[in-house]
Amino acid sequence: MRVLLLNNVPTLYFDPLFEKIRRDSGWHLTVCYSSAWNSQVGWEETKFERHGAAIILDQCRPWLRKKLGSSAAAAVSLAGILIGQSPDYLICCGYTLMPQLVALFWAMLMGKPFAVIGDSNIYCDNATGIRRIIKRLWLNLLTRRAAALITIGLANRRFWVSYGARPEQLFSSRLAVDLDFFEQACRERRDEARALRVKLGLVEKVVFLFAGRLVRRKHVDSIINAALRINDERMALIIAGGGEEFVSLKEIAVDDPRVIFTGPIAPAELPLYYTLSDALVLPAALEPWGLVINEAMACGLGIIAHRHCGAAVDLVGNDNGVALKTFSVDELGEAMKMMINHEPLLRSMQKRSQEKIANWSIDTAALGMIRAVEGSIKARGSRSRLPVFGDEK
Repeated sequence: MRVLLLNNVPTLYFDPLFEKIRRDSGWHLTVCYSSAWNSQVGWEETKFERHGAAIILDQCRPWLRKKLGSSAAAAVSLAGILIGQSPDYLICCGYTLMPQLVALFWAMLMGKPFAVIGDSNIYCDNATGIRRIIKRLWLNLLTRRAAALITIGLANRRFWVSYGARPEQLFSSRLAVDLDFFEQACRERRDEARALRVKLGLVEKVVFLFAGRLVRRKHVDSIINAALRINDERMALIIAGGGEEFVSLKEIAVDDPRVIFTGPIAPAELPLYYTLSDALVLPAALEPWGLVINEAMACGLGIIAHRHCGAAVDLVGNDNGVALKTFSVDELGEAMKMMINHEPLLRSMQKRSQEKIANWSIDTAALGMIRAVEGSIKARGSRSRLPVFGDEK
C-alpha cells in the first residue's frame, strides 16, 4: 500500500517515528515535510542528523520558493507528487496550512481515504466571530470525510469529539519523543552538566528550567517574578531559548544572579540543560501540547505546568509535579517553594516522571498510527493486516 505522510517541519523525534512506521507497517511510505525549518519551531535554525529519507517540499523548486514563498512552493510541489504518485492513503499532520489544504482537498476530490493528526487542544479552541464559523464548517467537513482522526492525548480527543467525530473514527497515537535519545544523551552529558553547574554556581541548588520560545503566552515573566519573590539562595532559574520577549524578560530579572539566560540553543543541546536541572516550568496558555514536558520527564525532571497544557492533561499530576489551576505568580511561586523545601518529594516526583513517560514511546506512537490506518481501511470494507485495539477513553 502506498501511503503519503505530510508534516510541517522535521524534528529530532519525527524522523525516528516515521522510520519505525516504515519498517513495521510494510507500506511504501513517502514522508513529506513542508519546510526544513521555520521561525515558529522554537529552536535555532540548525541541521541535525537525519534518520531516513524524506522530501522537503519547499526545496524541490527553489525558483518557485523565491517567487511565491515557502508555503506556496511547498503546496505546488506536493500537488505534483500527489498527482504523480496517487497514494492509496494520506496521513496529514495538521489541517490549516496551504500544503495541508492541498493534500486534504486532493484526497476528498479523488475519493482517497485519509487520516488527520495534529495537536489541537479543546482548551485552546478559542476562535470567535467569522473565524469561528469558518473553522467549524471546515472541521465538520473533515470529521465527516476523514477515514481516521488520530488523537495524541485526551485534550486532543475531546477537541475532535466536539466537532462531531464518531467513535469508530478515533484512534490513539500518543504524542511521543525519542525516549532512548534523551535518556542516553542525559547519561552521556552528566559529567558536562555537573561541570556546568559548578561554573554557573548552581551546586546544591534546586534548578528550575524553562525551555522554549520567549513569547507572551508562555508566561515566562511569571516564572521570573515568582523566582524573584522567593528569598532563597537554594534555588536558580534557567531560561533556555530566544524570542521577542528576550530583552524585556532580562529587564524583569534585574541582574539577579539566580536567573540565567542561555539565549537560543540547538535541539541537540537540550539534554545538557535537562540534565543539570531539577524541574521544568511551563505555565503557558494556549499550549496545544508542549513536547518539552515529554523530554523533561524522559530526563527525570519534576514538572510544573498549567493543567490545560495538552501534555499536562495526560502526564502531570501530584505524583510527578504540579498542574497549575491559574496563571498567577503566587500559585507558581508556591509550587516552586514546595520543591525547594521538600527534597525527598522532589526526588520522588523526578522518579515518577520517568516511570510515567515510559508508556509514551516512539514504538507505541508508531503502532497507534499503523492501527489507525489499518483499522480505518477495515472499517471501509478493506482487508486489515493488524488487529484494532480499543482507544483511550
